[in-house]
Amino acid sequence: MTLRAALRARTVSAALTAMAAATLQAAAADISIIGKWQIVEAQPAPWAAPGDQTALAAEGKNLLKTEVTFAAGSVISKFKPFNCKSKVLYEANSIEADALFQGNLPEPNPTAAAARLGFPKGDIPGVDVHCLKAQHTFHFRDANTALININRVIYTFKRQ
Repeated sequence: MTLRAALRARTVSAALTAMAAATLQAAAADISIIGKWQIVEAQPAPWAAPGDQTALAAEGKNLLKTEVTFAAGSVISKFKPFNCKSKVLYEANSIEADALFQGNLPEPNPTAAAARLGFPKGDIPGVDVHCLKAQHTFHFRDANTALININRVIYTFKRQ
């Protein structure tokens, strides 16, 4: 390979990498958690022990129809772990399927487990919500559906 061809290949590779990064950032930027959401589904996490499934399902039902409003600088909800009246920060992210829910999706194929939860292939956009008393990570199935793990229950939020 000539020096000119090697430089051209390196330039093309760098351009493709930059385009991929820009596409990923654009996809994450299209995701916003700001607005009113409602918990519409709750299910035991796939990594929860079989003997815990019934209790976790009952725990999840208690939060169905709970509303959460994400606003600039605050989160408002009757569910106290989400209620943060000030200094809330939002940080967009994008992660691979095997890192969803702090990497807890079951092996040997966490990508298949993510697909069963309705996530698309590829990197999953999300938002970290930083509050003084807690941090929550919401993983987006689409722009109007986000999932979160709380105490081995996966809650599905829908934008209202």
